[in-house]
Amino acid sequence: MEKKHLKILRNVRFFTAIVTLAMMAGLTSCSKTDDTPAKPIKYNFSAIPQKALWLDVAKSQFIIAGTFQVDTIKLKEIIKTESDYLEFILSIDSVLKGDLQSKELSFTKYIEKPLSSNDSNLFLLNGKKSIDFFIENPAGDGPLFMLGNMGNSLISKTEDTIKVITNEVKRQQEITDDKTFFSICPNDKNSARVKKLIADMHNEAKANDAYIELEKMGFDAVPGIICQMDDRRELALKQISLENKNPDAWEAYSHYNPELVVDVLDAILDQITGQNFGFIEDGGTEEKRANTVRGWRTYLWHAANDSLEQNSP
Repeated sequence: MEKKHLKILRNVRFFTAIVTLAMMAGLTSCSKTDDTPAKPIKYNFSAIPQKALWLDVAKSQFIIAGTFQVDTIKLKEIIKTESDYLEFILSIDSVLKGDLQSKELSFTKYIEKPLSSNDSNLFLLNGKKSIDFFIENPAGDGPLFMLGNMGNSLISKTEDTIKVITNEVKRQQEITDDKTFFSICPNDKNSARVKKLIADMHNEAKANDAYIELEKMGFDAVPGIICQMDDRRELALKQISLENKNPDAWEAYSHYNPELVVDVLDAILDQITGQNFGFIEDGGTEEKRANTVRGWRTYLWHAANDSLEQNSP
């Protein structure tokens, strides 16, 4: 009987030791996790290219496959004399990005003299199947504008080009989804500063200073702004003036009348980065705001993931 009790006691001591060791290992693991700082995210904005398919897709409000007709006589006149706008009619086969119900679209393109290499496609693809990238009219009404000379704003329609663009549109929807996108958002003093300045935008006495300070932060503020810009709260002060840095600008300041937080943050981002993913500085529809936010999120995603430094150990 005594031997049986000793055997039971030894078993109890053995299992107690095992449990104790397991608990200690768990505590050690937790300690390492808590004490190990997260690797800071590096944003290489200088790595953003001037021309790239993803950038054209992000900047476009609509991407349409169809056939356009151009008045080549008028086009030649513009090329010989001076730069001017030319209006087109596009017959729509399918819409790769955006929501359009019509079968025909009127749009405008600015033709520069001399003719750019991209604009030469207006002759090559006239009357043929093509894929066209469009932005909204900055004035908020009238015909759409072709994206311009910033990339492949006009390319031949083939099964391959349709597939590539469709996949890129889908990919941008995926990487800008909240769950995926917020994994690249910072949690630092600059982000906290941006949050405080956004809060000040709801106080009319502090709003203008908040706008000025946010612009002065420059690229330090860009990640925090983009991560917090999907904000539909109404502004206390619905006007902002930003100094034109371009020496060829017509006026010293650009004046905007934003309605919501997202509108004014878009204006400030345009000013800091020189990029543009929509024209909501004076307000806009929910569709335009959503597209603009998605464009900026795509921009930040590439700034975080295209950098060689970011991918180094």
